[in-house]
Amino acid sequence: MTNRVTIIGKLVDAPKIRSFEQRGGTIEIVSLWLEVKDENRADRFTVEINDGKAATAAKAMKKDVIVEVTGKLRHDRWKDKATSRWTGKVFIAIDPGEGGVRSKGLAASQQPDQAAA
Repeated sequence: MTNRVTIIGKLVDAPKIRSFEQRGGTIEIVSLWLEVKDENRADRFTVEINDGKAATAAKAMKKDVIVEVTGKLRHDRWKDKATSRWTGKVFIAIDPGEGGVRSKGLAASQQPDQAAA
């Protein structure tokens, strides 16, 4: 079976960068929050990037940019230490060599006024 998804949506916020130590090195994860709309609803998705090339591209993006993301659908779950309740999240993961992210330009509401030019 193949686990591959591609979505196109608008960045809701600027990319978030988290770094942590693992196996004697530093791992950097870039997180994006995308909004995908159709005529009936708007859905928001978290994208976590663990690929150097894709992370570099994502860090250069700004809020309100239209982005195309290709990656794997993942589900993480963990037990909260304070409440002992299980919780989880579904997200799109971009691992090394397993997907990508690219800008498709500004959202229509953010385009510069063409009449002013």
